[in-house]
Amino acid sequence: MKISNIFSQFYENFSANELIEYVVTLAKFHRIQGSKDLENSAKYIYNILKHTQSFNVKTYEFSYKDSYGLHDPVVGWNLESCEVEILKPIHMTIASSIHSKNCAVAHSPPGSVEGEVIYVGSGVEIESLKSDELRNKIVLSHGNPYIVYKTLVKTGAIGFMFYKTNVDDNAIPYLSLFLTPSEADEYAAPAVSIPRKVANRILRFIERGDKVVVRIDVKANYSLNANIVTVEASLDDRDSNDEVHLFAHYCHPSYEINDNVSGSATLLELVLTIDRLVSKGFLKPSSKKKLVFVWFPEYYGSLPYLMNKVIDKATNIVFGINLDMIGEKQDITKSTLNLVLPPSFISNPLYEALLIKILINALSTNNPSFNGVANITKYRFDILPYEGGSDHDIYLQFSIPSVMLNQWPDIFYHTNLDDIHKFDPEMAKLVGVSIGVFSYIVLTENALHINPQLLVNEYRSFRHGYKTLKLCDMEYEASTTIYAEKYRYKGPKGVLSLRYIVRRMPQHRLKELLNIVEKEFNSFLLTRYIPLLLMNNALSLEEIRRGIWNEYCINVNTDTLRKLIHYLTELNLIEVISSENLPPPSHKE
Repeated sequence: MKISNIFSQFYENFSANELIEYVVTLAKFHRIQGSKDLENSAKYIYNILKHTQSFNVKTYEFSYKDSYGLHDPVVGWNLESCEVEILKPIHMTIASSIHSKNCAVAHSPPGSVEGEVIYVGSGVEIESLKSDELRNKIVLSHGNPYIVYKTLVKTGAIGFMFYKTNVDDNAIPYLSLFLTPSEADEYAAPAVSIPRKVANRILRFIERGDKVVVRIDVKANYSLNANIVTVEASLDDRDSNDEVHLFAHYCHPSYEINDNVSGSATLLELVLTIDRLVSKGFLKPSSKKKLVFVWFPEYYGSLPYLMNKVIDKATNIVFGINLDMIGEKQDITKSTLNLVLPPSFISNPLYEALLIKILINALSTNNPSFNGVANITKYRFDILPYEGGSDHDIYLQFSIPSVMLNQWPDIFYHTNLDDIHKFDPEMAKLVGVSIGVFSYIVLTENALHINPQLLVNEYRSFRHGYKTLKLCDMEYEASTTIYAEKYRYKGPKGVLSLRYIVRRMPQHRLKELLNIVEKEFNSFLLTRYIPLLLMNNALSLEEIRRGIWNEYCINVNTDTLRKLIHYLTELNLIEVISSENLPPPSHKE
């Protein structure tokens, strides 16, 4: 059967109207990690799925008050209201939960405070401030909220205002603290998020010598009984050790659509589409592979879910597809649909090749070239090497080849301007239908009568060639030093976050690290790529450099790499397994 015929069946049975209904309803929930609204949105997903005829639907529940791997406990948190006002030198409301619940930084302590604003920039270098200069003041910063908050809350500051420098002037960014229960007991200063436009106005007042007084009012409550709910829908309930997973995270603030109501709602409608096709006899469950759909809170749901699923149950998950931000009006968000591949050492070439083939066909419909030689894609589409930032990271840590479909860059990402007007239901439908076609072919096995080895060979050539043409503009610079030491990862699974590091590293060491990871790629290497690489192999410093080059065509400075490895060693996450330890690197920048 041709791909076009399979595509037509899925397209005709995938309802755009239902998709929009699910998008609108899910967006109403303020789906912050640890909140009741997050649990209620899981119930909403479950209640739709339980009426299907062909799927076995169940939930897994874990607790936010427990640690899972590298993921520290998170306090349960529910927002009632938030308001921020300038009282002097003018009077105006600058943020309110009436308009956006992003007003309150997620997990902010409740409280009503009034005080003078002190600007601290990124909040990292504050040596010029006197020890008592922040007492009874409200801090204004564009730095990492958790780092700034944890660093300065003990100075006597009574409140915090955060903004971002790289978003729309009028956007209220989604920011969070992810406080542990013990931190929630200790800290009392409320934290809020404001638009950059307002922050700049406050800064102009301060620069001309005006005293700026602000009132912050956050009404919220903490809970120690917050549940992490994962919803799973399996096509049929027959026993099969081999599973293909399609998954999405359903958390994030209310009325933010593309991240990631778009992926969650699209998966939901795809389940109903497959249920219809099964009832019509077009699709039959496979006796050899099980198709599994999963919805979870990002990272905090996927990690305990897989710990339970893979380690305890010995399930063999052969492939995963992560849908995260997949339905955007590209002309407005300025984004591209990207297929993010797994690293080359955790790969399923056949499935990756098949998915690319289906996506290119789906995105090229009814757009012939000038002479009718071929169809032209009507959406921006690209293929990228492994990047982190979503739940495919967790699947990869369990050695499960997984890809992510994601729209990036998005100029409204993590702000209240990621609203319904930026959502493209047709784009989401095309992605959902493509994933459905992929699933059909995988379940029916050789439905297209494609030579698998030919497809794999062509894909490997394509992947290597595309990477070389796109990324490589220099040759690999091999080190002249011979490194006998090898390193391997020994820590628990999970995504290494700056919060985890801040909680465990002395303040003077933290500043050095932040200077290094200010470069985005260095941060990615530290928190994602190097741990993942060393989970799979024990490697020397030069082998790690070579691995990075093979994946990204980037020559990483040897001293920088040594520093990153030293930090991971300090955190007791990697170990040297051969004769001598590396000497501590110089920390001079």
